[in-house]
Amino acid sequence: MISIAVCDDDLSFGLSLEERIVSYGKEKNIELETEVFSDGESFIREVENGGQYDIVYMDIEMEKKDGISAVRELKKFLPDILVIYTTSYETYFREMFETEPFRYLKKPVEEISFREYLCQAIERIGQKLIYFSYTSRHCTCRIPLRDILYFESRRRQICLHTFKGEEIFYKKLDSIEKDLEEAAVPFVRIHQSYLVNLYHISRYYSDRIELEGGEVLPVSEARQRVVKQRYHAFLRQL
Repeated sequence: MISIAVCDDDLSFGLSLEERIVSYGKEKNIELETEVFSDGESFIREVENGGQYDIVYMDIEMEKKDGISAVRELKKFLPDILVIYTTSYETYFREMFETEPFRYLKKPVEEISFREYLCQAIERIGQKLIYFSYTSRHCTCRIPLRDILYFESRRRQICLHTFKGEEIFYKKLDSIEKDLEEAAVPFVRIHQSYLVNLYHISRYYSDRIELEGGEVLPVSEARQRVVKQRYHAFLRQL
């Protein structure tokens, strides 16, 4: 899932932009989570409290805290966030580019530019996806993909297995598999119930795999050929 914030003191514009983002996600079958903020201060507060975002559409001229100042603070907490400035003015270019934004959109936002930049941002995130985010017990959590052994589906719940223990949260394994297709760390679906980090497979057999630490998981008959291909292709790249 890609998390996107819209920060604009013009609430009607913010909600309209959010609708366009959600519509794009549905059209492209991409899971996008959106949240709208009416000022820079409330957005920074949310980030300080652990809020995780991949993209922010940031207005520049806002009363409580201008967008450029907000981005300077934001990058102390989320240095890799992609910032897309939105503004009606063209007098802030020097200040904007000092904060190294991803893109700039002039209001009113043209549909072609909106779609092009959102597509580019999603592609950039896919290229550098090294964390997995999830919500557990009303808390948003983030974990490096390299630390994940495997995901296990338990009916409506997911159990995330790491060397340090387990975390339980609600999501579909199919959705996680799709989210991680372009991740920097490769995962393979070995069974209807298991999505495994290829880096942590220590032994591979046609009908099972053994993980670092000794745990053994079954490879379903229907997936054996694909798992074999994926595992051997992974080994060739090492």
